[in-house]
Amino acid sequence: MPNATTLLSEYTPERKKSLLVTSMFCGFNLGMAGGGFISATLIPAFGWQSLLLIGGILPLILAVVLFFWLPESARYLVVRNRGTDKVRKTLAPIDPTVVAQASSFSVPDQKTVKARNVFAVIFSGTYSTGTLLLWLTYFMGLVIVYLLTSWLPTLMRDSGASMENAAFIGALFQFGGVLSAVGVGWAMDRFNPHKVIGIFYLLAGVFAYAVGQSLGNITWLATLVLVAGMCVNGAQSAMPSLAARFYPTQGWATGVSWMLGIGRFGAILGAWMGATRLGLGWNFEQVLTARVIPAALATTAVVIKGMVSHADAT
Repeated sequence: MPNATTLLSEYTPERKKSLLVTSMFCGFNLGMAGGGFISATLIPAFGWQSLLLIGGILPLILAVVLFFWLPESARYLVVRNRGTDKVRKTLAPIDPTVVAQASSFSVPDQKTVKARNVFAVIFSGTYSTGTLLLWLTYFMGLVIVYLLTSWLPTLMRDSGASMENAAFIGALFQFGGVLSAVGVGWAMDRFNPHKVIGIFYLLAGVFAYAVGQSLGNITWLATLVLVAGMCVNGAQSAMPSLAARFYPTQGWATGVSWMLGIGRFGAILGAWMGATRLGLGWNFEQVLTARVIPAALATTAVVIKGMVSHADAT
């Protein structure tokens, strides 16, 4: 995911970068949602083993497709002096006429940081505070996401819902991110991206509380789960784009990768928190209401990140 985000960021125009990167990243949410919808059909018919079979075959097919058709980073080819012909072949689909006329290629000057290694870049100078705030925001976002994706179906089953309904409504949570990702990216290109993401995290907390109050009505529950998924997954999908735009050129991949990696500890914590709370006897409403806290922390962190970045720019 971080490499895909970095590669696409390189090829997107600045004015539409957030829109295009978040649109690409919503494929992650679509895949997770698809897993839920497929599970609801395959498990009753063929057992849980069928999911592992599909999960093994599809990545192998994808690997072959990417090996032959995914274009290399033009920046990488230029910096590593891999030859003008390779660069021209990579860039030709963008504008064949202009590329064919170019006799040489160079990487445009962009903000750079003097550091001995790439990891030091994301902690150099003014980037260190922003790095920690990005980590905190994404960490808290994944606490929310995995608390719901890991335990929402279980909580629903314990409350009397069928396995099919539980899997379907759980998939709606991820599908909500697909519906909102494009809108979040569009808004980030036109307004303050930190405030846009902060608003979505804030709304995620509000709708998390609403989901906890809606167990008695399956239609209302499904609707609120979908909207909650739109809020938190939309914000999560936008975070890689925000990180890619924040770091200097040599820190793109490292900055995005570490943010996503640290966030995975939030995913572990979210799943663990759900198990612990259920073990303590918490009910559906209490588990979902507690999601307001990480949502508030994510909102606060990304807004402060915006204030810090603005102060550094001025």
